[in-house]
Amino acid sequence: MRYDARYARLLWRRQLFPYALILPGLIYIGVTTVAPLMYSFWTSLTFNQATSVRPPHFNGIQNYIDVLSDSGFWNAVKVTAVYTGVTVCAEMIIGTALALFLIKLNRGRKFARLLLIIPFSLPSVVIGLMYLLIMDRSYGILNYLLSVVGIPPVSWLSSPHVAIWSIIGIDLWQWTPFVIISAVAALESMPQDVLDAAAIDGATTLQQIRYVVLPLIKPVLLVVALTRALTSLKVFDIIFVLTNGGPGRATETLSYLVYVDAFQRFDFGHGAAVSWLLICVAMLVAIPMVRAVLRTDVE
Repeated sequence: MRYDARYARLLWRRQLFPYALILPGLIYIGVTTVAPLMYSFWTSLTFNQATSVRPPHFNGIQNYIDVLSDSGFWNAVKVTAVYTGVTVCAEMIIGTALALFLIKLNRGRKFARLLLIIPFSLPSVVIGLMYLLIMDRSYGILNYLLSVVGIPPVSWLSSPHVAIWSIIGIDLWQWTPFVIISAVAALESMPQDVLDAAAIDGATTLQQIRYVVLPLIKPVLLVVALTRALTSLKVFDIIFVLTNGGPGRATETLSYLVYVDAFQRFDFGHGAAVSWLLICVAMLVAIPMVRAVLRTDVE
């Protein structure tokens, strides 16, 4: 009996040991992620305005009703959709095309990679301050170069029709190298005998790219596209540095709208509601892409 009890305790400890190993990680995730999420969801269901004499109290889904009936929210949705759609599509197309060119280089490939790492390794705030000087209407080097060829100066950051495209251009400069490096890594890991077989069968270069290369690197490209889509949806720092959501509300994304509601208007309930709607938008974008990635892995 004593032996059986000791064996049972030993078996019980062995069964609990794996859970004990992951317990610190679960506690960390709970404290830093789950608890703030639950608190923000509760805040989104309450009236919580720091500028109001009324104390915080539960008001159900009223914040969500107010947000969905606000034209500013739908303007932020439109700006975010344009920003995310254009940047992700353009970066994937340009990045993959340049990766196909870079993989053909026999010399200078390592040096090119070193240069490509620089843009997306810099903090976004530093990039924003740099382009704030480059795109200055009066003293920026970009308008100076335009004046050399006789083109009048452009209000890159103060024109409602140009500002969002200026920020999109900065994003392309910063993150297209990330796509290039990821695609080059996928191309280098691709089996060469498949391309040799396609060449023997008489496939042209374009046919090899379309029917052999792209299907083989498709899982990597989908993961990169998913990563870029999620980071574009929550863009904030570049906009904060360059335009503050302006001119007007031309560059006000959903993330920046959360900041405005919570830390400028001090309407924490409204800001929390917008943040949860942003989470829902991110899930609507991520779920189909994750399914596509999993489907590709299975195939």
